[in-house]
Amino acid sequence: MPKIKFILPKVVVFDNAEIRRGIGLEHSPQPATKFIPKEYKNVVNYIDKDLRNPTVKKCMPFLDAMSSGYIIPFYQDNLISVDYEKQQWDIHTTFYQSKSLHSPKQLPKNYQNGVKPIAKFSNQWIIKTQPGYSCLFVHPMNTPKTDFEIISGIVDTDTFNDTILFPYYFRRHDEGKGKTQVMLKVGTPMVQVIPFKREKWKSKIMMGKDVGELDSRGFANKFSGLMTDFYKKVHWNKKNYD
Repeated sequence: MPKIKFILPKVVVFDNAEIRRGIGLEHSPQPATKFIPKEYKNVVNYIDKDLRNPTVKKCMPFLDAMSSGYIIPFYQDNLISVDYEKQQWDIHTTFYQSKSLHSPKQLPKNYQNGVKPIAKFSNQWIIKTQPGYSCLFVHPMNTPKTDFEIISGIVDTDTFNDTILFPYYFRRHDEGKGKTQVMLKVGTPMVQVIPFKREKWKSKIMMGKDVGELDSRGFANKFSGLMTDFYKKVHWNKKNYD
């Protein structure tokens, strides 16, 4: 079984100073299943108890995306202060933070509004996977809207031996005049980590008589007799991340 390790160094050098780690150990990375939002848990299975009107609670692909891999939560509070008139952005944290900001001009046009800079969340964990395995880092999927959005990336964590910083967009939608502040509390999901094996893939376009095996399966589906939870009972496979 493939393994992923989240390693906390005892001492790191940050801004030319040695810092003893151990901060936020109670908010360590955990399987994403432990971070299912309460908003999702509170959704009923059917609208008005009508079996003809299922909600997202009955959609296994939605749940699979939300519960895949692992979640790294914030290990410290992050306060983002914005002065829209002066176009000033300040980030304050409980302990320490990567202060680097990227100009929006570094991105292709239309990736966002072209005004807000991109900042980076600090991360105290070194992530290691077995040879041949990488990690996809994404914003926690299918979760309620947040004031930030992680910029997706892939790192070959089998060879990279350092902490990974996570760039993000600021997504607060009250921009305009004046100032605003957003507090991202410790323990809040920050990034979703999905390990995967690097393999060579080859695509093939098929149509008509070339998909006979799919047609036969579809034929069987029509006669399964299932009215509800068809995908879950016939096609779905449980995913495991411990």
